[in-house]
Amino acid sequence: MKKIVALILCLAVGEMLFPGLARAQDDYTLFRRGAGEASLLYRGHKSFDYYMLYNGTPFLETPVFRPGTVVYNSKLYSGVELNIDASRQELIVRIGKGVSNKVLGREFVEQCTIDGRRFLNLQYHMGPSAPDGYWEVLYDGRNKVLRRVKKKLEQDVDGSRRDQTHYDGAYRYDVYQTFTYSADFCYLTEDGRVIPCRRRKDVLKLVDKSQRSEVRRYIRQLERTDMLPFSSYFVAVAHYLETR
Repeated sequence: MKKIVALILCLAVGEMLFPGLARAQDDYTLFRRGAGEASLLYRGHKSFDYYMLYNGTPFLETPVFRPGTVVYNSKLYSGVELNIDASRQELIVRIGKGVSNKVLGREFVEQCTIDGRRFLNLQYHMGPSAPDGYWEVLYDGRNKVLRRVKKKLEQDVDGSRRDQTHYDGAYRYDVYQTFTYSADFCYLTEDGRVIPCRRRKDVLKLVDKSQRSEVRRYIRQLERTDMLPFSSYFVAVAHYLETR
């Protein structure tokens, strides 16, 4: 009897000291029950919160979560809201009001789509020696053009890094930390080779020497009015190779 009374007292004191904790746990329990089989997605650790002031965004493009799908632990889940923390290379699933967003264990993520855009986890397919993170499929043929967006928190005391954010949101000049954007590109061949491509000349090396002059002519036709961004140039060359 004394033990039961002591337990009740402990629970009462815990509720007084941490009134939101029990409610949060109840919310999560109810959510897990309602999620059914999809509750497997929500067992990861809480996503990282960026409490400091900053410009730009650590996310792929925007903090807004978008509808998508994910192949997780060999099972397809649809109708979920996803985003990528490009600073930490983490795939995050949005749960809902009162429950924290969760990070999906990368070792279980095969691929995902976010708002119709497809992303691959190369390490899932090719092992730990493959590049890490989530790679967007820009061109999907026998060979693939992939891009991994990265964000880095950097000092910006004079606002000179604004154009490096690739973010349309407001920019505060009284905030001196900024998430800057960079991107890596690679060519995934049908036999499983990952070829990094940083410049146009790297892409051109994918083409047989006997065809390079023809590729240059093809690109000049596409660039009659303006030079293509690197990603578009890469996709154009990949398309050329696929159709020859």
